[in-house]
Amino acid sequence: KEETKTDDFNRACDHILVLLEDSLQCIERGSWGTSVFLSITAIEEVAKAVIGLYRREGQVEQVKRGKDNLFNHQEKHRMAVLPTVFMGKRLEEALGKGRCDELLKEAANGDFRNLRESALYFSNDNGQFVTPANTIPKDQAKEFFLLAVETADDRLVGYTGHTGIIENRLDEMFLAVAHP
Repeated sequence: KEETKTDDFNRACDHILVLLEDSLQCIERGSWGTSVFLSITAIEEVAKAVIGLYRREGQVEQVKRGKDNLFNHQEKHRMAVLPTVFMGKRLEEALGKGRCDELLKEAANGDFRNLRESALYFSNDNGQFVTPANTIPKDQAKEFFLLAVETADDRLVGYTGHTGIIENRLDEMFLAVAHP
């Protein structure tokens, strides 16, 4: 049974890595909105993976979906983006201390939720269609990608041996975007 828990966690980590790889490819293609959406989704999946380590079938009461924080985007952002994500220096060096402080507040205040929506969907704003291409700049795509990578590194690496392999790829991706 313990091996299955480890395998489950490793599969979740692999899925998060795929989301980040896809986000990186979007940056390379200039699809900033989709990159932001995938980065925020990766952050949400990090929260689910970490919480999933502690939730065990039969040990947790069944909770209605509407009351389960793992079905709430804002709560997943809060659970994943903790102050420890910013303790290493590389995110601060890439984005600046002020922006790191803002990102931590934005995650806690639920600001990622609106960004997530505007990164994927177009809207009708006073009779004009506003698309993600109109609202999500390259720099924002890069900073959310770096935040997602650092969140995955901070929150996932170290639980299993498999995460060491993932850590190497996270480091490569971070460097590719932070220092192109």
